[in-house]
Formats: sequence, C-alpha cells, structure tokens
Amino acid sequence: MGESLTRRNFLKGAGAVTASVAAAATLGSCSQDTKNSNLVEDENAAGVELAEEQEFFCTCSWSCSFCQYNIYTRNGNVSHMLPKPDYAYRTCLKGRSRILRAYSPARVQYPMKRVGYSLDNPNGEMRGKDEWERITWEEAGELIGEQWKRTEEQFGPLANTYYQGGGGAQGSLNGNAGLIMRLFNATACTKWDYSFDNATNTGLTRAGVQWFDQNEPQDFVNSDYILMAGANPVGAQIQMWQHLANAQEAGAKIVCIDPLFSPTVAKADKWIPVKPGTDPALFLGLVKKFMDEETYKADFVLNYTCAPFLVNKADGMYVVGEEEVEGAPFWVTGEPQMIKPNMVQDADSGEIMSYQDCKNPAWSYTGEENYVTAWDLFKEHVQSYTLDYVMNVTGISEDDFNFLYDMLQPENKIAHYINFGGGAYENGLHQAYAMSALIAMTGNFGEPGRSVGGFDAMYGNFFGHALCAPSNGKMVSSVTFLAACDVMNSGQLMGKDYPVKDLIVSHGGMIGGSVNSNRVKDEFLRKLEQVVVIDPWMTDTAKMADIVLPACDMYEFEDVVPLSHEHNVRISEKCIDPMYEAKPDSEIARFLAPYLGVEDAVCDVTDEDWWKGTFDDVAAAVECGITLDTLRENKEMRYVKEQPYIGNKDLKNFITTTGRLYFYVDTPVPRTPSNFDVESIFDREKMPTYFENKIAGENSEYAADYPLLCISWRNPTRVHMTQFMGTWAREVAPEPVLFVNPDDAKKYGVEDGAYIKVHNWLGHCVMKAAYHVGMRPGMTCYFKGYAENESKSGSMGEITTDYVDPYAVNCSFFDNRVAIEPWDEKVEE
Repeated sequence: MGESLTRRNFLKGAGAVTASVAAAATLGSCSQDTKNSNLVEDENAAGVELAEEQEFFCTCSWSCSFCQYNIYTRNGNVSHMLPKPDYAYRTCLKGRSRILRAYSPARVQYPMKRVGYSLDNPNGEMRGKDEWERITWEEAGELIGEQWKRTEEQFGPLANTYYQGGGGAQGSLNGNAGLIMRLFNATACTKWDYSFDNATNTGLTRAGVQWFDQNEPQDFVNSDYILMAGANPVGAQIQMWQHLANAQEAGAKIVCIDPLFSPTVAKADKWIPVKPGTDPALFLGLVKKFMDEETYKADFVLNYTCAPFLVNKADGMYVVGEEEVEGAPFWVTGEPQMIKPNMVQDADSGEIMSYQDCKNPAWSYTGEENYVTAWDLFKEHVQSYTLDYVMNVTGISEDDFNFLYDMLQPENKIAHYINFGGGAYENGLHQAYAMSALIAMTGNFGEPGRSVGGFDAMYGNFFGHALCAPSNGKMVSSVTFLAACDVMNSGQLMGKDYPVKDLIVSHGGMIGGSVNSNRVKDEFLRKLEQVVVIDPWMTDTAKMADIVLPACDMYEFEDVVPLSHEHNVRISEKCIDPMYEAKPDSEIARFLAPYLGVEDAVCDVTDEDWWKGTFDDVAAAVECGITLDTLRENKEMRYVKEQPYIGNKDLKNFITTTGRLYFYVDTPVPRTPSNFDVESIFDREKMPTYFENKIAGENSEYAADYPLLCISWRNPTRVHMTQFMGTWAREVAPEPVLFVNPDDAKKYGVEDGAYIKVHNWLGHCVMKAAYHVGMRPGMTCYFKGYAENESKSGSMGEITTDYVDPYAVNCSFFDNRVAIEPWDEKVEE
C-alpha cells in the first residue's frame, strides 16, 4: 500500500500512469499491485506552489447509508475529501477509501480482449487465464454485436443474457436501473436475477408489509424498544448507529435477537441468543402465546388483516364475490386494483358479504357451508409451537421468551429493525413472513415510534428509471441466476427449451459475490460462447470474460441518488474527467445500442429526457420543487414535507389487493421463475412455518462430515467486494478470517491466529482463525466480501452452497456447513 494521501498527491501521476500502461499492447492483467504513484508522497513537490483547489459535492452511492461529502481536486485529480458541513453523517473508512479505488492499478483502463479469443473459436476453457490484449471500443462493439446478432438469429433473443450488480455506483442514470437497463430491455434478452438479499423482502411482501415504508431513523427516539433481527448496523450500516444511540439516550431499549455476539449486540441493552436459522419458530411461538392469551390488538387484527376472510375447506381457496370491485390502490401507481372481494361472515346477522361492506365481521365461521376463517386456520396452525418446542428448537430461555412477549405488548411502541441476516437461510422467507404475523398481533404500524422496515434502500420510491422501458416496447425476461447452471446443462427452463449462449455482466460480482463459484465457472461461464464484463475494476468475474469494457467510477460523472429511508434525493457531482478510456454507464449503453441493433429504441432518449422523466412525472418531486436544476443548487432535497416521515399512516400502505396484512395466502407463488420444485411444498407456503434448514439444521445429513455451521457477517470495511484492491479499508482487514468458538478450535487442533483450511463438498478456502467466545459451539462466522486473490488458497466463494428455497429463490449464504483443520503450506504446495 502506498503512503498516506496528502494534499500534495495526485499532481504528477495520472498522466504518467495512463501513458505507461497504454504503451503495452499485451497485458498480463490490470495489476492487483497495491502501490500507486498517484498516492505516493513526492518529496520534490514540497516547494512547488499548489494548484487551485476545486470543491465538489458527492454521494457515496453504496447501500449502507449513501453518505455525502465534499471532494476536492487539483489539476484535474482528486486530492482529498472532507465531511459536508452541518451534515449528520461523517464518511466512514469505506467511503474515504473510494479515492484509492478510483486511482487503483486494478482499474480497467481500456477495452481488452482475452488472448486467443475469437468469435469462431471462443475456447471457453481458457477463461480465467488473465491474459489480455488491448483493443479499441469499436473493435469491442463489433465483436459483441456480431455475436449477439448471430445468437438471436439462430436461437432467439433469450439466448443472449445480462447480469447486473450494484458496482458501487447506484445512481439514477448510470446505475444498474438506469439507461443501461433500457438498452437490455430493448434487446428482449434474458436478465439473470442475481437472487441474493431477497428472501426477507419476499416474506414481508407476501404478508403485505412494504419494507421501504418504515419511519425515518430519526423517529427511533419515539420508540420504547428497538427490536433487531437479522441486522448488525454497527458492522453493516454504521451511520445508522447515531440514530440508535440517540434513541437509547431518549430512553429506548435496544434488543438484539442474534446467534452471534456482534458489534451491535455489544452496544445493545439486551441480547437474546438463538440457534442460527430458527427465528421462524420463535416468532410463531410468540404468535401462539398472543392468540392463546388473547392479548393481541383485536381491532387491528379483525379490520386490518385477513383474519375474518372465509376460506373454502375443500380447496383452501379464499371465498370471493362474483363481481369485480375496486380494491386497495396499487402501491406503485396509486391506482385502485380491480378485485373480486374476499367474503366474511357478519357477526350479527350471520350473512356472508364483502369485507368492504361488513361492519362487524366474525372471528369464526358458524354457518352451514364448509368454510373456515383465516384466523381459525392460523390459530390451529400455530398450536404446535409450544413453549417447550420453541425452547428446544431455538435454544431460547423461558425468561427471554417471556421478556419478548411482555416487550411486544400492544401498548409498547416498537421499531422493528430488520435486514438480510435471517433471509440468508433456506427458511429465510418464513423468518420474515412469521415476523409479519407476529407484528400483526400488535398492529405496530403507522405512528411515531412504531415501524417495520429495513434500512438498506438503494432507490427512492418512484424516482427515476421511468425511461427504462424502451420505445420498441420490449422488456427483458427475468430468470434467477441460481438456475443458470441447471439451465445451461439441460437447455431447458420450466420444461421448455431455453438455450443460453452469451452473457454481458455490468458491475456484477458473479464470482465471489454469489455462491458456489467453482460450479459457476465450470458449468456456466466456461460453456458460454461469449462473456463480456463492464466494470471499472478487474474483478474475479472480469477475469472470466472474453471482453472487458472500462466503466467510470462515481467521481467521473454526474448523477442523482434517491434515498428511501430518509426520503430525499441528492446530487453527486462530476469531479474529474473520465480516466483512461472509461465511459459512464449511460454512454456505454448508447455506444453498444447500434451494435446490438437497438439504436432507435435506446438513443432516442437524451439525458434531458431522462431527468424530465425522473422529476417532472413524479408528483412528489413536482410538489417539492425538485428538478435537476434545483437539485444542483440545493445538493439535497426532501420529497416529503413531513419530518421525520412516519410510514403507513392511516394503515393504508399494506401492499395487497385488499390493503390488509396476510398470514394465510391461498396461492403462494415463487419470487421468480426457476426449475425448482414448487408443487411439493405448495401447501407449506400458505402460512408462516418453521422448517429445519436442509444444510444448517442440527439434523442435517451433512452434519457428520461437516460439523460446523458457517455463516457470515457484513464486512465493516467494505460493501460486498468493493475493497479487494489496495485501499485504506483493506489495510485494516487485509485477508479473510474465520471466527471460531475456542472449544471447537481446540477440538480440531486450530490455534488462534493460525492459517486454517476451511472446506466442504464444494471447495475450500485458506484463511486465518480467530477465537470468538460470543458464539455457541458448532458454528463459525467470517467477514464476507473477499476476492479470490485475497486468500492463501481457494476462496470463500467456493464454500458457499447454491442450495435454494424454491419460493424465496435466494442465495442461502448461511445455510452452509464446513470442516476445519490446520493448514500446512508445504503440503498444499
């Protein structure tokens, strides 16, 4: 790593680096070396008069908090950053390290082609050799366009495929839902849904909870308790901690349900440890106690949930009326949805009528028809979740169970702070679905201090992306990436022919950021006819490409970044010109459009058109006077007038056709299409249910050979894999570490601080061991986000399972097991 960044840096290096690298026609790779001449102190510059300094306003555009700060440049180079004056957030080490990312030798500097690659001889087995030759943008466009046209003519447009990730630049125009999405929509290709961090939101959505309609974090001070499940903000969203600390000072108690003693747990008022992946059983046990003791909020349950809706016992379907009527507004457009209304029984007359017309619906059905209420179905369903059962499954104590029950009483104001941890198991959808049912017992919505949601919102509600739909009327077809290997091997999706030939990846960590990387390489990437990667950096995924295109980093373009959980939209100014031959995503989209045969449907939209669609067509923006010009002047503007915003006021934002919460759905559907078996578990999906995770469960068939459960923490020094190159953040945590309970470590001969081999049936990774007494024996944990070059051998991507729940269709990062042993480097060699 180079010496510390100072005001005298960047003045000599940028042009020299560009020229020296450009002189090489054939590259071994974009260097992963951590030294950078732009960042090395030039002692000879001490007497040189400093260039005039310019100030710019930037937004971090990562999904932890989207902090804002000022960037300063001299002679066209970034020199340093400072916090924005009078701004609540101070940029963390991840954000400060972005300067080094921008100038990293790992930058892709110009278009490159894998040595030996040609359209007629793709030779996919050679992918990953990391040998490159420089080509022009035009040569790259011709190679990509010719291949995509060939494929479409022979196999149809769906055989061309696209994968996108965050890439650390999630703006409205240049982010993964910006103009580049319009490009791929116009081709009508297959879009691989990346399928991680989706189970929690899918479970909430099934119940009718809109994750992004929570109260703003400034409202935490109005809560009596803040209950965290599957969340570790100190590690993953450090900027949220100030709001939580303010709440503690105001008298709120923070309670963490977590199998690990995390940095957040260390600051909490109470820690409730449970066995990993058992949260649904805990939540359903609490639901049973609320039902049995009738301490639920009766008015809310009866009038704002599916409780009184009648179900036909014969087929499990809801009883609905014959005529269509207006239901609840669709949460995206605000327009009423046409529905056949659910029927209820009037408690006074016994008449069956629409829920909309009934003033006093019955809790239980008493008529002659073969009907039952959803309430009675669910009440019968949870009877098996006795206290003894819950204690046995989860490991929770009776005192802690009763503490949660007392805390959750309707008179207490609870902020439910949830995130992706619980969703990383096979049963993760049901963790969120069961939590929604529990919260339904208390009606804990729509008031100061009462909230449900996750604070990881990439985009503001309804802002931007209006022009992602191209003028040719076409759209991508979304298929889960977790089915990609199976589709490639079988040539089929859901029983129909589905050949896959080509792939373009935009800012995506397909290797390392997803699961089972060895299988992805061997059964998918190496079998394709062409792989193209668009990225600012030479990632593990880029190394598997045939063609790599250089994209800009965030300092090299202007963009707009909306932020849902604080209900504002902010500008991120262009600070420097694009480095090397890099282009912003929007320019890449317009460049590729003619080669892909969709120029008329993509390039007919100017930046001005895009911003009009972003602001002029959004009522909240118009009402608050937000335009690109006013945003450039003000830097940040709120799109709601209330402060702090209180979500779901008047209980009108439940995102179901009836506008009610559900704990029984008659026709559960998977989140996205796949080849997975959904029929065999159809009935299980109707109500929140605990089932033991196939791999992580205590009774797993894998437990004998791989005795240690293996889960991960969000790395506090990086977002996903964003610091794999040399940065200040990587200096703090330069290599992967596996946290192990000391009893387990001694059992397997592992010393604290020693390198160990972590392995399972998928692969292996050599990393350091670190003793951690804050976890129960039988489990391990690592910081996620390390690239292949950061491990002594193997990688963390190798040891993560691609087993998946057919309905959540989500990477089960935590549903995993490993064995550990001391590592002998000589034996490995």
